[in-house]
Amino acid sequence: MKVIFVTREPFPNGMAATNRIICLAKAYQSVGVDCHVLIFSSCVAQKPSIRKGEVNGVNYYYLNETKASSSYLRRLSSLWARIILFRRLKKELSPGDFVYGYYHESNLFASLVVNWVHRLKAYYISELCELPFGTGVETNIKNKQRRMALSHIFPKYDGVLAISDNLFNLAKKHCRPEGVVIKIPILVDFPQYNIPDKSSESEYPYVFHAGTLSQQKDGFLGMLEAFGKAKEKLPENIKYVVSGQIKESSNPGEVKRILTKYKIENCVEFVGYLNRAQVRQYLSKASLVISNRPPSQQNYYGFSTKIGEYLASGTPLITTNFGEVVNWIKDRETAYIVEPNDVNELSNAIVEAFSDKKQAQRIGENARKLCQTAFHYGNYGAVMFKQLQDITNNN
Repeated sequence: MKVIFVTREPFPNGMAATNRIICLAKAYQSVGVDCHVLIFSSCVAQKPSIRKGEVNGVNYYYLNETKASSSYLRRLSSLWARIILFRRLKKELSPGDFVYGYYHESNLFASLVVNWVHRLKAYYISELCELPFGTGVETNIKNKQRRMALSHIFPKYDGVLAISDNLFNLAKKHCRPEGVVIKIPILVDFPQYNIPDKSSESEYPYVFHAGTLSQQKDGFLGMLEAFGKAKEKLPENIKYVVSGQIKESSNPGEVKRILTKYKIENCVEFVGYLNRAQVRQYLSKASLVISNRPPSQQNYYGFSTKIGEYLASGTPLITTNFGEVVNWIKDRETAYIVEPNDVNELSNAIVEAFSDKKQAQRIGENARKLCQTAFHYGNYGAVMFKQLQDITNNN
C-alpha cells in the first residue's frame, strides 16, 4: 500500500498548502506508509534543476519542466503536465494503492482523475480544506461549479479529509455512504516551529504578521488600524512587521491612508516574501501575532494553517471568535479572543498584551502545549492509517 499525493502546489516553498502536504505525508510515514508527491504544475528549469527533490523526508517530482519565460507558454507546459499525470499514475499505481488529491481544479479534471484512479483499481482521497469554489467574490458561475462538485464529484470519492467541523458535515452530506470521511485539523511540523523565545534580543518589540494582506481573508486593514490606535496608548516604540509588500494588498490605497492617518509610516515594516526559515526567525523575536479573521464564507469553512504555526512558536496570539478556531482555543488561556470587525477591541487586546507581559508569556506557553497535543502531525498517523483500512474494507 502506498499513497501518492497529486497537487499543483509548488515545491519546495513556504506556502501553507505545501506545508500541509508535507505534514500529511509525514503523518503517513510515521505509521509506515510509503508516500511521495507528484506535481502537475510545471517548474521553471534552473541550474541545478528542481524537477525532483526532497523536503523534510518527503520526495516530490514535477511532471514537466520548462525554460519558457512567457506565462502563456508556462501554462501550456502545465497543461501538458496534466496529461503526463495519467500516464504516470498508470505506471506507479498498483491495485489497492491510494491517490490523495490536493488541488482545486475544474470539475472535469477532477472527475477524469478520479475515474482514472478507479479504473486502475486504486482509491481516491480528497483534501477538503475550504468550501469548493468558495474563495473570493461569490458569482453565479462559482455557485454552479460548487453545486456540480457536490452532486457529481463528491459521490465518487472513496475518502475525504476535512479540516473543520463545517467541512466535515458538508462532506458527510454529499459523499456516498461508503465514503470514509474524517476530520484532520490544521497540522504543524511541531519540532520545526517549537522555537526559542528571542523577543528580548530584538532591537525593538514588534507585532508580526505572516499571512495575506487581504481584508476578506485575514482582516489586514482592521489589524493595521488597530495597531495605529494601540500605538497612541503605548509608550513603547513597538513596530508592526508584515510579510509582503503594500502593492500586494487587496486595497493599497486604504493601507496608505491608514498609515498616514495614524502617523505610523515609520512603524510598519513590509519585509517582502519570507520562506519558512525566515518566518520562524521573525516569530522567534516577535512579541505578538494577530490573526484577525473576519466573518466570511471562506473563514466559516476554513482553518488557517498559520494559526497552528503561531501557536507552536509560543508567540502570544490575538484572534477572532469565528470559525473552526473557537473549537480549540480559550480566551486568555491559549489566546486573546476578540470579536470580528471590532477595531477597538482588537486595539485594546494589543495594548493588554504589551502591558501585561507575564500574562502574555503564560498565554504563549499554553498555546505551545496546545499545539503539541492538538496539531502536531505525529498525533494523526494512526487515524489516517485507519481511514485507509476502512476504505479498503468498504470496497
